[in-house]
Amino acid sequence: MTFLHQGRFTLGVAVAVAILTGCGGSQPPIGTPNATQPESTRMQHQNTDAKGGPEVLHSFLGSPDGAQPWSGIAFNRDNPNVPSDIGTTLRGGDSNNDGTVYGLTPGKKGAWNESVLYTFSGYPNDGSEPTGTVNRIRKVSPAGVVTTIAGGTSNNGTVVELTSTSSGPWTESFIYSFKGTPDGANPYGDLLVDKQNNVYGTTSAGGTDNAGTVYRMSPKGSSFTETVLYSFQSGTDGDQPNAGLILEKGVLYGTTIVGGSSGYGTVFKSSPSKAGQGGSFYSFQGPPNDGSRPHSCLNADSHGALYGTTSEGGTQNLGTVYKLTPNGSSYTESVLWNFGSISGDGAYPLGSLGLDSKGDIYGTTSGGGSGGSSGYGTFFILAPSGSTYRETVYSYEGTDGAYPYAGPSADSKGNVYVTTEGGGTKNNGSVSQYLRRKMPGKMRSATC
Repeated sequence: MTFLHQGRFTLGVAVAVAILTGCGGSQPPIGTPNATQPESTRMQHQNTDAKGGPEVLHSFLGSPDGAQPWSGIAFNRDNPNVPSDIGTTLRGGDSNNDGTVYGLTPGKKGAWNESVLYTFSGYPNDGSEPTGTVNRIRKVSPAGVVTTIAGGTSNNGTVVELTSTSSGPWTESFIYSFKGTPDGANPYGDLLVDKQNNVYGTTSAGGTDNAGTVYRMSPKGSSFTETVLYSFQSGTDGDQPNAGLILEKGVLYGTTIVGGSSGYGTVFKSSPSKAGQGGSFYSFQGPPNDGSRPHSCLNADSHGALYGTTSEGGTQNLGTVYKLTPNGSSYTESVLWNFGSISGDGAYPLGSLGLDSKGDIYGTTSGGGSGGSSGYGTFFILAPSGSTYRETVYSYEGTDGAYPYAGPSADSKGNVYVTTEGGGTKNNGSVSQYLRRKMPGKMRSATC
């Protein structure tokens, strides 16, 4: 394993074998004349398994436990029939690789036990390829709901409700199969659940113009009724939402990969109760001054500012971390970090960001790191340092995991978990844990 410490926070104690100093190449982004530049002091460390690096909790085998976890970890607080940590795998499970829901439970002497909670069986009677985390919606029998990007009666993806049992695998209690037009197709992102148990999500395709939708599932007895809240038109309003939603002050916010005024993607808003109201309020402008192709959902701080990542764009076209600050009835965008500005800092972030009360930003990149352009991806922390940010990076090396797709998740104690879609002992992905005492602050996960 390789551990890169950038800046003032030390996640582990090890021998420094090299010190490099660099200044990020961030340029003022659109609409931000006083944008700051990232800074970093880079120290490479070795032998960190016992001294601050992540603990690998589980390496996936493919069958029967799953492969390629694209979702982060969800945490169970009060259902004794549900493991403490829950996630989904895109593939693995049955012979058709339809994916699984798995659970992780801490055991003796630091060991963790993995169990397969549900194995999807695919088209036409079940979902296939789950990508979102399991979201709890009821406090009694059902365990939660999850999206799959394929499967169902039309093979356009599903929303599935699962019911926990006192022992053994979960059972399926409800399934909604997307038709494509007009209700949407291929729901990639996590689900959002409000206090009334309404479930909100996005589809990356389908709808009236095959550009994706925002939808609501309203509980009706033991079932749900679906309503399309917004159907994207493949223009300036956005196209292909690929992530979940957040709800801030009665408004739903999300991102689209493409579309907008320049075609580089958008941040949009939609009404949770009134169909037809929505569309982009920020359009990314692309490299070199702005990001492009935002795959991640958003996170919000206590002041209402929105944070996210773009998988491309920025000064090196390797992706960015951005912030949207409320400015009256609009938002002002700032690029906080341009990946590739510092050697080994990661590339192509796909997941959402975590935040803490100190202003630290936590995230993952699906590539880059100490291996450069052929690197296995990173877990990073951006810490405010005056008018700049300093970055701390852990670089994955394959055996411990590779190519994180989702952003980091934090449990109630502040321990941070990262899933990788590749690597591990069988190259089917892994789950790693970073201990709270090694973190600069207590991270708050994105809600999507």
